Amino acid sequence: MDGSEGSVRDPDAPHQFAALLNELFATRLAPSGRPYTLTEVSRATKLSVSYLSLLRSGGIDAVPFDRVDALARFFQVPLDYFSQQVSPAERQAALARAARTQELGRDLQLRAGKIGLTQRARVLEMLETATRMLQALPEPPDDPDDPPRGGGPGARPPQPGEEEG
Repeated sequence: MDGSEGSVRDPDAPHQFAALLNELFATRLAPSGRPYTLTEVSRATKLSVSYLSLLRSGGIDAVPFDRVDALARFFQVPLDYFSQQVSPAERQAALARAARTQELGRDLQLRAGKIGLTQRARVLEMLETATRMLQALPEPPDDPDDPPRGGGPGARPPQPGEEEG
């Protein structure tokens, strides 16, 4: 117990946080392609080098939300990356999505430098149009082989004995 009524401190929590943070240090690379240093992360997050070192070693039991938020922003991961309720598979999927997004962003930046301002404005307009169109689409089914559900406005679900179609 940590002294609070009804709460139990998880002794593995600091080590889990440390493992997750160390994974970010190992996999989220600086633009130069090398891992970030404690000093670089410290400057960007306003967390001291010694505090970051304690976090990475599992020496801090409870990390305040604002500090978790600063680290999640710096490493460009969702805040729930550090959540203990997220499975490792979900965490890996979120990291993969974020990495693909970051890679696409870099590619767009490189290409944008090769075109003029007018063309960039047109590309942004096209992206905004594409975003609106994608938001209007229904959510895809979980399994790509499953047919879309619902069948449109006013459609009723198939009844027992009926074939879908």
